Amino acid sequence: MKLFTKIKTSKAKNHLSDAASRAAHGRVVSSRFFKRYFFQTTFVVCFFMVYISNRYDCVTGMETIAALESELAIVKTELQNQRSTYMSSTRESAMQALVDTLHLGLGIQERPPYQISYADEIR
Repeated sequence: MKLFTKIKTSKAKNHLSDAASRAAHGRVVSSRFFKRYFFQTTFVVCFFMVYISNRYDCVTGMETIAALESELAIVKTELQNQRSTYMSSTRESAMQALVDTLHLGLGIQERPPYQISYADEIR
């Protein structure tokens, strides 16, 4: 019985080392396999190449969309800033034109008004 198990384990080790040797030397699939299934293997390889290419295009497109969306958010913020600046200058110029037509002698201040702190004077 022991002799039988030794032979069996030795054959299994031989088989594994043989398979590892064949894989290391590139003899896992024979050339007859490729001759027999030429169109099928060509189709599978082409399918995977198209899949990888399509996936790459999709990922780069999504990255471009994300970059453009962040740029759009920045431009929208800048638009709002410019709009508020324009509206305030339009109101100022409209009020100045109204004051000029009424000959009131008023003008726009060049400097902001001074702030006097009441708490500082008491001490």
